[in-house]
Amino acid sequence: MLHALRDAAAVVLGGVLVGLSLAVSPLGAKAAGCTGQVVTPSTNLQQAVDAAPAGTAFCFQSGTYSNASIAPKTGDVFDGQDQRAVLDGKTVTQYAFKSATAANVTIRMLVIQNYNTPLQMGAIQSFGATGWTIDSNHITKNAGSGVATDSGAAVINNLIDWNRQQGYAAHGSSIRYENNQISYNNHDLTIDPTWEAGGGKAWSTTNAVFKSNYVHDNGGVGLWDDTNNIYTTYEGNWVANNWGAGIYHEIGYDAKIINNTLISNGMPSSPGDGQRNGWLWDAGIQLRSSGALSAASPILISGNTVTNNYNGISLLESPVIGCATPKYGPCHVQNVLVQNNTITMSQGGTGAAQDGEGNGIYTTRNNRFVNNAYHVGNPATHPNDGYAFDWFAWNNNWRSWTEWQGCGNDTTGSFGP
Repeated sequence: MLHALRDAAAVVLGGVLVGLSLAVSPLGAKAAGCTGQVVTPSTNLQQAVDAAPAGTAFCFQSGTYSNASIAPKTGDVFDGQDQRAVLDGKTVTQYAFKSATAANVTIRMLVIQNYNTPLQMGAIQSFGATGWTIDSNHITKNAGSGVATDSGAAVINNLIDWNRQQGYAAHGSSIRYENNQISYNNHDLTIDPTWEAGGGKAWSTTNAVFKSNYVHDNGGVGLWDDTNNIYTTYEGNWVANNWGAGIYHEIGYDAKIINNTLISNGMPSSPGDGQRNGWLWDAGIQLRSSGALSAASPILISGNTVTNNYNGISLLESPVIGCATPKYGPCHVQNVLVQNNTITMSQGGTGAAQDGEGNGIYTTRNNRFVNNAYHVGNPATHPNDGYAFDWFAWNNNWRSWTEWQGCGNDTTGSFGP
């Protein structure tokens, strides 16, 4: 039985004691009891599902279910009763659960491990199927992703760790990932983190919400959406010590990134010593070629605590192949409001940069830094870290605080130790 993640007031990251305001408690709930068809490790699970009507609840007795693989029916419930049941793929079987048609399936309180899942697929695989609820499971040591979900999915209260590629793959509309611990996925960097690996990746989603998750020590980006995602929300997550950026919104559209805590992402304490790719990469919060559709309703990056990441908050405009078929309009950094964040930097910088896409990111596309509070070791001197030469980036150059404000940024902000 796994214990709930602590509600502690502090945690040690990279040797530094920091406050922990997020209280994530995956796996903390006790099973309320399961009423339905009892199955045991000796049950042929697929035969039991096939013989039962849609919407049956299956109550798993304790034990190991070796090489179990289930194609559920609509409305089925699979209840592990407080994680005493372990579905083990024995590194041979590809999927624990898979269907592209069964809707409203619930999977809860199971341990799901050692599935030989293909890359970009999940040990729980529901691409094409809607309304799955994945609640209070331990999903670990699978070869691809832990979970792969589609529209209407709720992935809540799970521990998703030590999967070979990534914790999750997400697609579709109205999806919710909340109160999960997503950690140590691709920890040894077996899969190229710049492709798709680490905490997880979403693509072509509408109204996806990632809220109150604890995402740490993954060999890749912490939370990442890439290509044609719109109305994405990242709220109240604690994202720490991942190989690359903490939160990365790439080739996307309207989004809110609010009230998150991001610590030590892309740094030498991270898996593989962090990416540390220079420029403004590997920031606590990072946008690339993403913008809101309307100046009246900008992408909002607000209320975040961004502490000692490789860079602080970065807006990156660069040519992207993935924008050849944009769904909602040009892929530019536009209509972005970075406001009321607390940004602590021991090196690197915060700001905007472009790489061959012109100066519109600074001049005509309504990108603003407003009323942010910056804390640095020595306001008068930027450390020689080999790639950033002052604390801020704007108009194709590194800028001092005075120059940054002279460019119209953070005129009501603060800067100091």
